[in-house]
Amino acid sequence: MFGSGDERGLVRFSLLGVPVTIDWSFLLVPLFAVGGGWERAAVWTGVIFVSVLLHELGHAFAMRVFGMAPRVSLYAFGGLTFWPAGAAPSPKQNFVVSGAGPAVSIALGGLSLAVRALEPASPTVALIVRDSLFVNLFWGAINLLPMLPLDGGHMLDTGATIMTGTPRPRWVGLVSVLSGVGVGVGALALGQPFLGLIGVFGVLRGWERWTTRGPDLDATIGQAMELAFGGRPAEAEGLLRLLETAAKSDEERARVRESLVWVRVAAKDFEGAEAVARTLPAGWRLSPELRARLLAAKDEVDGVIDALLPEVTNGALTVTAAPLLASALLARGRTREVEATATLMLANAKRRDDVAARVCAELSARLFHADEPAACLRLCELSWKRFANGEDAFNAACCHVKLGAPDEAMRWLGEAVRAGMPKLREALEVDPDVAALRARDDFKALLARVPA
Repeated sequence: MFGSGDERGLVRFSLLGVPVTIDWSFLLVPLFAVGGGWERAAVWTGVIFVSVLLHELGHAFAMRVFGMAPRVSLYAFGGLTFWPAGAAPSPKQNFVVSGAGPAVSIALGGLSLAVRALEPASPTVALIVRDSLFVNLFWGAINLLPMLPLDGGHMLDTGATIMTGTPRPRWVGLVSVLSGVGVGVGALALGQPFLGLIGVFGVLRGWERWTTRGPDLDATIGQAMELAFGGRPAEAEGLLRLLETAAKSDEERARVRESLVWVRVAAKDFEGAEAVARTLPAGWRLSPELRARLLAAKDEVDGVIDALLPEVTNGALTVTAAPLLASALLARGRTREVEATATLMLANAKRRDDVAARVCAELSARLFHADEPAACLRLCELSWKRFANGEDAFNAACCHVKLGAPDEAMRWLGEAVRAGMPKLREALEVDPDVAALRARDDFKALLARVPA
């Protein structure tokens, strides 16, 4: 499951670049199996921990694909993956993120089936496999039911918005109520009180959605952001104004108004954005990137740096905010800090961290166009070692051309070919940064190897 908000916990750590919190209530998990002995309780707790954590990481990595910095919390009855503060995901992004967690659970269940087919001789391994099948396949299937607050309910909610073009809270609420009743009946037949409790939650959340007035807040904000950044800000603003009239609390109204600020920023109407921002409640803090964009429009370079630099330390710098921070630092002659920012992102990144790779690419591009090819080259080489992206190799070649090292540039172009860089032939043919190499025979031979 996933949500938005803050969390406190017993243990905090980072896994694959994702902050993870274990809530105090997780200590209750062994109690569900302590009747079978301490070994049974340890196996059960371990399986729950690994299964739920990997499920939530499925949600988290899907968020990271969309350039967001998620957080994960584990508690006694499952887990939550949190959207970053100020996030306004679109319905399509919500749908993908909702489905990513169950996909991981199904994969774990399939792996457990394969292990069971091998008939493990160890009783402990057999117990682990049995528990994993129960958690990942049985509960994984329950989690896909079209019932709030389960992932299947979220997929129904966002799927209905995608298919019809508008949020359908009454449809979703009705389906959730009916599914909850069905789960409750099944729980009575199976003698599963915990399953019955989930059914009750489904009925209550479904009834809440059924009786709600107005559209779903998160889904409608996401839809408005798609319109705004898709070149249709007037439609986005109209949608948000309608949503504001249906808001049920001051906090909801403030969230809608912050989204209106984003819409006006997308339309380059910075004066209008400031005007809306001034109507927000006292003490309401805009997201760091939004604050930075408003400050950048007023050429308050130091304010942009102050707003975004802490995001680097927190590991929350987004792909869209990275070039904004780089431009501000370069305007103050702080070239080394741009390089240090990208280096820190890479140091905390794992091999398949798409967000860190894209942030680093944005920062290195800013260095290149600021006539800092040596610093850009160091970042490209570092990123290449971590991710082996063809784009990093091509950019390293461009740096070597600018530094007057054509032979090294050709070596890096060869790496770009081997890495399978998308649209490489087009870049080789038209990119002005490699124009100095086009007369070379080895360049012509390399170009002939690249498919059209």
